[in-house]
Amino acid sequence: MARRATVPLLLLFLVSTSTAMAQSGADRAVPVHVAGMANDIQIDGILDEAAWATVEPATNFVVYRPTEGGRPSQRTEARVLFGSSAVYVGATLYDDEPHRIRRILTRRDDDGGADNFIAAFDSYNDRKTAYLFGVTAAGVQSDAILVGSDDDDTWDAVWYSAVRVTDEGWVVEMAIPFSQLRFTEGSSSWGLEFSRTIPRTGEDIFWAPFSSDEANSGLVQLFGRLDGIRSISPRRPIQVRPYTLARASTFEHTENPGDLEASYDGDVGGDIKIGLSSNVTLDATINPDFGQVEADPAELNLTTFETFFEERRPFFLEGTQIFDFTYGSGDGALLYTRRVGGSNPIVGAGKVSGRLANGMSFGALGAATGADFNPDRWYGAARVKQEFGDQNYIGGAVTGFALRPHGTSSATQYSAFAGGADWDMRVLDARWKFEGSLAGSVRSFEGGDPSRGYALYVGFDKVRGFFTPGSGLRVYSPDFQINDVGRFRQTNLIQGRLGGNKVWNRSNAIGPFLRFETGGYFDQNWSYDDGTYRGGSFNLFTGGQLKNFWYLNLFAAVDGVGGFDVRETRGLGNIRNIRNGGFNLNVTTDQRNRLYAYPSLRLWFGEDGTQTVAGSLGATWNASDRVELSTEVGYNVTDNATAWAVNEGFIRTPTGLAIGGETDTPDNLTAEDLVDLGLTPAEVDALLSGVPTSGSTTIPDATSYYLPVFGSRDTRNFNMSTRANVILNPKLSVQIYSQLFAARGRYDDFSLLANPDDLRDFPYPRRRDFSLESFQANVVLRWEYRPGSTLFVVWTQSRNLSEAESLLRGGGLPISPFDRTTGDQLRDTFGVFPNNAFLIKLNYLILR
Repeated sequence: MARRATVPLLLLFLVSTSTAMAQSGADRAVPVHVAGMANDIQIDGILDEAAWATVEPATNFVVYRPTEGGRPSQRTEARVLFGSSAVYVGATLYDDEPHRIRRILTRRDDDGGADNFIAAFDSYNDRKTAYLFGVTAAGVQSDAILVGSDDDDTWDAVWYSAVRVTDEGWVVEMAIPFSQLRFTEGSSSWGLEFSRTIPRTGEDIFWAPFSSDEANSGLVQLFGRLDGIRSISPRRPIQVRPYTLARASTFEHTENPGDLEASYDGDVGGDIKIGLSSNVTLDATINPDFGQVEADPAELNLTTFETFFEERRPFFLEGTQIFDFTYGSGDGALLYTRRVGGSNPIVGAGKVSGRLANGMSFGALGAATGADFNPDRWYGAARVKQEFGDQNYIGGAVTGFALRPHGTSSATQYSAFAGGADWDMRVLDARWKFEGSLAGSVRSFEGGDPSRGYALYVGFDKVRGFFTPGSGLRVYSPDFQINDVGRFRQTNLIQGRLGGNKVWNRSNAIGPFLRFETGGYFDQNWSYDDGTYRGGSFNLFTGGQLKNFWYLNLFAAVDGVGGFDVRETRGLGNIRNIRNGGFNLNVTTDQRNRLYAYPSLRLWFGEDGTQTVAGSLGATWNASDRVELSTEVGYNVTDNATAWAVNEGFIRTPTGLAIGGETDTPDNLTAEDLVDLGLTPAEVDALLSGVPTSGSTTIPDATSYYLPVFGSRDTRNFNMSTRANVILNPKLSVQIYSQLFAARGRYDDFSLLANPDDLRDFPYPRRRDFSLESFQANVVLRWEYRPGSTLFVVWTQSRNLSEAESLLRGGGLPISPFDRTTGDQLRDTFGVFPNNAFLIKLNYLILR
C-alpha cells in the first residue's frame, strides 16, 4: 500500500512546491500597452480613423535573433483598439528600404520568408495559452494557438486583415471578431505580444522581450500586458459549413486487365461549430470527405515498429491539442486520430472542448465509422487538465474503442479502453520541470479473458538556463496496448535515460557561430517481463547557426551496446545486439535567399560488417513572389546487414531436414509439402544441436521446429519529392506535389538462430528478395471565395508496384527484383496502370 501512495503524495508535494516557487516571472519588467476604444474601423491598411491617434503606440521592440537584446534596425509601432464585437490591431512597420520588403505570396499559415508581423493575445490572461494572428507584407494570413512555447497552426479562425506598402515601410491592419477568441466576461487585462520578422537582415524582434534561456520555459508567461479593456463580452460562435462534391475515378478494369474502368459519384456533408457558452465549443462533422488532403508518402519499413503518419485531416487537426496525453519524446499517445477512418469511412464525428475561469481545460471526442453509412466501429476520447501556478497542470484522459460487427460479419466483438493521469510541474524557481504520465489499458474479446497493462513515464528536466540537463524513466508492461485508438512505439520496456544540452554562447556570437550548442544522452534498457538486458545507446549532437546564416549540425551515435534485441525475431526469442554507430551531417544554407539548399550525409557501420551510405539534396527556390518550387532527392545504400528474414517451419526426418513448399508453421506441413535441404544426418545434428523442438507435426517419425531465419541483407532506396506552389493571390492558389519512390532488397548467406548468441549457416533454399515502387501526384486548386468558404478542384494519381519473393531456388527462376537498377524500377513504375481521381468540392461558411 505504501507504494501506491507514493505518486499521489509526491504530486501533492509538488503542487504546493510549484505554487510557492514558480513565480520567476512575477518580478520581471513587463511592458504595458493601453488599448483604446473604437466603434467603426475600416480594414483597408490605412490607419486614418481618429481612434488610432488616441492610442500611445507600443514601441521599444528588442532583437531576439540574430543578436539577442540588440536594437532593431527598423522602427515598429503597434496599437490595439477594442470595438463592440472585435479587437483591432494597427501596426506601422517602418523600413529605410521599402523596395527591399519581401512580399512573397504563399498559402495560409506559411510566411514563405516574407516580412511578417504577429499579434498574440493571452485573452484568458492565464499566462499559458495565447491566440496568434499574423500577416505578411503580401497580405497572407497565419493564425495559431500557442500553449506554453508550442504553437498549433492547424487552428484556422475567421478574421480580416489588410496591408499597404508605403514610402516609409508597410502598414498592417487587423480585425479579430470576439467570436474567434475565448475570454471571460468583464475582462480588463490580457497578455499581449507583438513580433516582427525582417528576413533580409535575419531579425526576429519582440515587444515583450525574452532571453534564449527562457525560450523553452513557456513563452506566454513572458508576454506583456494589455490594459484599458472595458465593457467587452465574449461571443458564442455559430458556424455551419455544408459541402457538396462530385468525383470521378479511373482505374484498371478488374476483369479485362489493361482496359480502363471508371466510376462516378457525388456526396454531401458538413461541419458545425457551436459555442455552447463563452468558453465551451461543440464541433461536429457528418459524412466528412478529405479528398483534398495530400496522400501519405511511400516508405520502406523493415523494422519491428509501426510507421505513424501525420494527421492531415482538418477536423482532426483543429482544436485537438487538448488531447495531448503523450509519453516521453515520441514514445506514443493515448489518442492517435489517424486510427479513426483507417479501415472504414467516417459516418460522423464530434468533439466538445472548453476552458473554465479556474484554469480547467476539457475535451471529449467521439466518432463512428462503417461502410454504407452503417457504423460498426466506435471511437471515443475524453481529456481534462487543471492548470495552476505558472506552467503547472495535472490532467487525466480516457479512450475507448468498440468493434460491433453486423449480423453478416464473421468478426468477433471486441473492446479496448485506456486511461490515466499526467502532470507537468515547474519547481526550483520554475527552472526545472517534473513531468510524467501513468496510464493503464484493458482489451477484451468476446468470450475471452481481458488483458491488462500499464505504462509509466517520469521525467525531470531543466527548462531554463544555458545548460539544461535532464533525465527520464520509462516502465512499460508487455500488455499495455492502446493502438486501437492511440499509438505506442513499443512495450515490455524499462529504460533509464540521462542527457543534457549546453548553449555555448549567450547573447553574443562564438567563433563562426551566432548560436552554438552541444547535447547528448545515453540510455540503458531492460525487458519488463523477465529483466533481460536490452542494451544501451550513446547519442551526441552539436551545431548551430553560423554568422552567414547557414545551419550546420552533426549527430553521432553508438547503438546496440551490449544486451539482446527482444523484438527482431517477431516473437521467437532474443538475439544478441549488433553494435553499430555512425554520424549524420546536415547543412542548410541561408534561408533569406530566394534559393537555398539543405544537403545531408549519413554514414553508418556495424560490427557485423554493415555499411550504410545515404545522402540527400534538397532545394527551395522562390522563383518569384508568386511561385515557390522545392525538391528533395535521396539515395540510401546498405550492405551486409544481419537481419531477420522469416520465421520458418522445419521438419526433421530420419534422413535429413526439410521445410515446406510454402513458408508455414510446422503443424501445417504435410509429407507431400516437404522440400529437403540436402543435409546429411550428421550435418543436421550439428545444425540443431542444443536447439529445442517447437510446434507439432503429424508426419510419422518426424520432429518439428519453428525457428527464425536470418540473412545478410542489402538494400537500395531512392526517393524524390517535388512541390510547387503557385499563389495567384492570398485567396487563390495551386499546389502541386509528387513523390517518386523505389526500393529493393535481397538476402543471402542465410543462417538459423540456434540460440541468442549463435547464428548457424545453412543452405536455405528460398529466395526472399523484394522490391517496392510508387508514384503519387496531387494537384489542388484552392479558392477561398469568401472568408471561410472554399472551392477545391483536385486531381490525384497513384501507381504502385511491389514484389516479395518466397521462391525455391532452382532452374527457371525469374530475374531477381534486386538485380534491376533503380532506373529499371522507375521505368516499371510508369508502366503500371494508374489510378486517377478527379474531385470538385465546394463548402460554404454560414457564420453568426
